[in-house]
Amino acid sequence: MIELQSIQPFRAPIQGSVQLPGSKSITNRALILAALAEGSTTLEGALFSRDTQIMLNALQELGFDFTADSENHTIRITGSGGRIPKQTAKIDVGNAGTAARFLTAFLALEEKGSYTLDGDPAMRKRPMAGLLVALESLGAASFEFHEQPGFFPFTMHTQGFKGGCVSVDASASSQILSALLIAASAGPSSIQLIAPRVRPAYVAITLALRESFGASPTQADEVGAYFLAPEPYKAPSNNAFLIEPDISAASYFLALVALHGGTPHIPTLGLQTVQGDARFVETLQPHGLEVQKLASQWTVTKASSKPVHAPKRTLNFEHFSDTFLTYAALAPLLGKPVTINGIGHTRHQETDRIAGMAKELKKLGQGIE
Repeated sequence: MIELQSIQPFRAPIQGSVQLPGSKSITNRALILAALAEGSTTLEGALFSRDTQIMLNALQELGFDFTADSENHTIRITGSGGRIPKQTAKIDVGNAGTAARFLTAFLALEEKGSYTLDGDPAMRKRPMAGLLVALESLGAASFEFHEQPGFFPFTMHTQGFKGGCVSVDASASSQILSALLIAASAGPSSIQLIAPRVRPAYVAITLALRESFGASPTQADEVGAYFLAPEPYKAPSNNAFLIEPDISAASYFLALVALHGGTPHIPTLGLQTVQGDARFVETLQPHGLEVQKLASQWTVTKASSKPVHAPKRTLNFEHFSDTFLTYAALAPLLGKPVTINGIGHTRHQETDRIAGMAKELKKLGQGIE
């Protein structure tokens, strides 16, 4: 029998310090980059969650050496300079999109590899074709599908990146392009990736992290083309890389301050962030939210004269879609209708996020289209 728990609503201003978990997006990118790099890297502030554990399990299965300290949020991994220690492995990607796509492109670096990958039932329905077609077009891998073509489970036979130019369909997930941006430049030849239809926020995280691990800066040109010269990754200075706190998780506390006021502090968030979800702050400004960004923390406040109510709004969450759920949960308290756009791709994540949120809001008596 399921034991029901009563949720007590907040009634008072929010105070104190909020230590956020590390960003999942940054942690899993940094794990792949550290494995590709020359030398050892310690990831500080790393997230320990199912998705990151799936990535660690895969790296262990592939023969990488690392130590993980969940209590102190650190992972020390010894890179292999662009090589993969084992040429055969069976890997479970669970329902982790970053692990599924990043590992698939990563494995294609091995010239004579044979790797079988599968995941949860939900992962067997998530978009992979854009990445698989690109790898086949580059001659980096061929695929033997065990159920539906273009989806997990499959066995990939890898030949390594030989260079060339390929058009990448990353419209279903920017992770498809990010996976190639991370892996392809670790090969021996220049590669051009053309991806005109892609949401840029998470690609920007990938480009910033590549530079942190020694890659030359690169940006898309006017047709969405990225040119990647072959260059080895190397461990960051002092052999350490700090994972930013997860701003998606910060959105819950920002929303609470918009509702109830207060002055909480969010340590280890600084003046600059690579996460597009930082734009959620702008979304809450009409509701009175104010954020003072310092070098080592954010201080969150609410303008006392600003009610949480706002005029009828139409918002585009395309570049920070992880936070649309927070705003949708806040919307019934705003007094006016809210239209949220730019979130169609979230139907194809670990679950159909739009349907899930609509279902639960309807249980609370809300009118949802």
